[in-house]
Amino acid sequence: MSVPQQPKGRGRPRRQVPEIRSLLDDSSSPTIREATLTTDNVLMLSASANKRGRGRGTHLRQQFKAPDPLWKVSELTSEQFHSKARPSQPDEPNNISDEIKVLVNYFPILDFPRNGLVYQYDIQINNKKGSEHTLYRQRALYQCWLSQYCHRYGQIDKFKIVFDNRKIIFTLDQQLPNIDETGITEKIRALNKVNRLEEYEVCIKRVGDPIDFSLLNSLKTFHQMENNSNINYNDVKKIKQIFSIVLHENCSSLATYIYNRSFFTQLPLKNEHGYWDLGFGKASWRGFYSCLVLANGTHQLLMNLDVSHAVFQKEQSFLDFLCDVMVHSPLGKRHYPQWQKVNKAKLEDVLNFLNQNISLSDYSGEIEFLLQNCQHLNVRSHVADKTIAYKIVGLAEAASNQTFLWRRPHEKERLITVENYYKEHYGIPLNYPTLPTLKMQNESCVPMEFVDVKPVKVKKITDEQRALLCLKSSMNPPQYVQTIKAIRQNPEQQCFDQDPFIRAWNLNVDVKMLEIKARILPAPEIVYNKNFRVCGGQQRSPGVWTNTKTEFLRPTNFPPVWAFINLSSSMSENSCRKFFEELSKVACDRGIDCTSPVIYEEFYPQSNFDSFTQIIAELKDMMEKNNECKFFIVILPVDNNIRNRIYGDLKKLCELQYGFGIVTQMIKLKETERADKWSYSRLNSILLKINTKLDGTNSILSVPDVIGQFFSRGHQYMYVGVDLSHGAPGSGRKCSTVAVVASADDIPNRYFKEIYVQERSAEARGESRECVVDMKKIMKSLIRQYKEQRGYPPKAIVIYRDGIADSEFDSVFEYELMATREACVELASIYRPYLTYIIVNKRHHTRFFPGDLNGNVKAGTVVDSHEVINPTTYNFFLNSHHSDKGTSRPTHYHVLYDDNKLKSEQVQMLTYALCYTTARCTRSISMPAPVKYADLLAFRANFYIDMNDPFNTEASATEASSPVNEAVNIYNKIKSKRIELSSKLALDCPLFL
Repeated sequence: MSVPQQPKGRGRPRRQVPEIRSLLDDSSSPTIREATLTTDNVLMLSASANKRGRGRGTHLRQQFKAPDPLWKVSELTSEQFHSKARPSQPDEPNNISDEIKVLVNYFPILDFPRNGLVYQYDIQINNKKGSEHTLYRQRALYQCWLSQYCHRYGQIDKFKIVFDNRKIIFTLDQQLPNIDETGITEKIRALNKVNRLEEYEVCIKRVGDPIDFSLLNSLKTFHQMENNSNINYNDVKKIKQIFSIVLHENCSSLATYIYNRSFFTQLPLKNEHGYWDLGFGKASWRGFYSCLVLANGTHQLLMNLDVSHAVFQKEQSFLDFLCDVMVHSPLGKRHYPQWQKVNKAKLEDVLNFLNQNISLSDYSGEIEFLLQNCQHLNVRSHVADKTIAYKIVGLAEAASNQTFLWRRPHEKERLITVENYYKEHYGIPLNYPTLPTLKMQNESCVPMEFVDVKPVKVKKITDEQRALLCLKSSMNPPQYVQTIKAIRQNPEQQCFDQDPFIRAWNLNVDVKMLEIKARILPAPEIVYNKNFRVCGGQQRSPGVWTNTKTEFLRPTNFPPVWAFINLSSSMSENSCRKFFEELSKVACDRGIDCTSPVIYEEFYPQSNFDSFTQIIAELKDMMEKNNECKFFIVILPVDNNIRNRIYGDLKKLCELQYGFGIVTQMIKLKETERADKWSYSRLNSILLKINTKLDGTNSILSVPDVIGQFFSRGHQYMYVGVDLSHGAPGSGRKCSTVAVVASADDIPNRYFKEIYVQERSAEARGESRECVVDMKKIMKSLIRQYKEQRGYPPKAIVIYRDGIADSEFDSVFEYELMATREACVELASIYRPYLTYIIVNKRHHTRFFPGDLNGNVKAGTVVDSHEVINPTTYNFFLNSHHSDKGTSRPTHYHVLYDDNKLKSEQVQMLTYALCYTTARCTRSISMPAPVKYADLLAFRANFYIDMNDPFNTEASATEASSPVNEAVNIYNKIKSKRIELSSKLALDCPLFL
């Protein structure tokens, strides 16, 4: 690609504050009140410095300072601003939406006991080592004890005894003989995890007061919060827990594996309806999820039944595991080209890969690759009818070379190889003595041919496996409904008709899914300019539209100096030139002046550390020589491991405080794309992000009058998204990233942002992982930035908070709301904005289906019917996106606080409209843009901390060099640090797109 002469002018100028403040001239702007001296004024202490001789002395003097009248944004009193009252579920009808009927994967509990006493017992089962048990091991040990106990006391009804798979037993209308509050201790012999008899100690005692089911006679009145119900909410929760355990008792006994409320049974291999090979020795299993929920409609109790998927290690010999894994090794990729689509290597090839005399210089790379994929793997060895459970910690030399000291009875200790040990001690010659041996936790070295892999649940999978899992497990709505019905009718899963525990506890579960009322909210109009807008009826499908016939609302221009960096070996310089030519054509259609790049650089990174270091060093040198360059387009490598590493290094170099302050657009070449041909829609999606990052505006919304105030020019609403990221499951990361974004303009299009890293100390293990420790600092910073840029503070703040479980509502919500209030008061004592705090939850198992099962429910479908929603909080379900594949998952919203006194239709319409404001695509998304952006920013922060992470090292020098400001919250015992972004980037630049 030719590089023209670099111009002398600087890149894109930063947006000026006066241009923003001109919004105050609009008639819709707030009236500025005169300053008056009131009790809200602040008594401040100021210091004055006077030079005296060689030093300086300071003294304090008191003075009254009137607060800036701009901070007076509401008429809330201090008492109202600090209210703890939560909004109740509104009853007013919504008149702006169309009513429809939908099916929900809830099965009504038609009948439940309304009398009887339930007794609770605590049970502890331990072996001599005191080791912990998995849920299904705990269940097996409990069954062994119960069988012996029932044999001893034949008068008890075992079907009125249920177990929660952990440590609690409940019994109905019968106390366990000979067991009281002091408890008993018994010995049992049961099979351990390697099927050998072992002795266990069982300690069991009665705890708590009996629970009276007669409370359920007035359950209906309990849900009506304004009535003074005499039922304690904790009692209702306990009864709900008991019923859930009863419903799960039979399937818990039959399941192979139990994880929380999900149950899995090991299926025959290659069962297309529940087992899928994902490669690397892993497979996906299909199970089911079951949970009891409360409602306040026709039925007060409902069973939520859903499909569940999990990834397990394949149960196979370690040699088969080797063949699954090593087909992806460096030598495996060379030996089996991708076009051959080989899923498993041949054993004879693997023997060569792992033979140092044959693979030569490639041997160390093969060993490193294998260790990455087998370290910490749970395995069993089987020699001479003796089975031992191990965990792999490393790899040792080949069995023919690995030695250890061994002594036979009545003989001297001598050095012997692993190969000769098995030949002499067991009389077994090894078939594969050249293979490395497996180093176990007890320091023993075991030949691979005597080892089997255990089928345990896997936390960490690759991007390719995740994509394959999504593809294989995806079901369209009719298939999804049929699968749930099959689970409901399967005697080994959730068929209750023949369940003796269900009969004994007087429960009756409906066989049909619940049908309820829902509504479809009107979609907002997407306005590109006065000549082109997309109305609801013009959308391809609800929530999906195209913008190919128009320019952006406010197109930006590429800066005069920018760089094109090619890191993909699959794209030549000529391919990059063709890509830019096609991008320029689409940019012209969008109204963007796409100037040619001044700089073109080409690197082909390898997987080794030196390659990354050299590339980053050369890019640094290039940036220093071209300090006027403020924008990069980067073509990323195809290899996942290399791509993630270089992506993170480049983002840190360009976006963090010690970096260069450069806006970047990274582009990943998809497998289905050709390097010399790019689709129009893909190029358009790239330009949507570039235009927004470079301070352009793609479109705005025209919304119904009921929420017009939230999108009018000069409004003073600040939309905040909050998210925490704890890293990928199985990553072992001890810290979490906190990301908070706040809207900076009316659209909203630009966002201020704050990023923190939280580390939990050993003392904080009991604290919630989801609490944002430095919420007060974060909100102070965001409000201050808003005021400085717009000229006035927000009069109302709407917070969308992702990732809080129901059990954490009280602790996390109250802490963060109080921190937000304290931030406001510390900015100005009279500053009391209207606050609305909404939880956004995607981690649930509720699904909705159209009554005719024709596709998914439409975008805009909202469910707030008392038939299914939680009766104790103000909540609703909203499906705001269109799903082309699979079955869509609605988002569950809980409105936990609302100073703005919004009507239900306003909350729902505002939330739905914000799902249309994302700048990443021409479709509505499944959650409001602010919280989606917080999620993207938290994900970006993971790359910031992966390298030179102060939490992953004890070296103080590394910690000191990191661009963070440390603060420690003593109360929560969670260390919190701020990640500083480059001051050269605009404060409201949405760099996370």
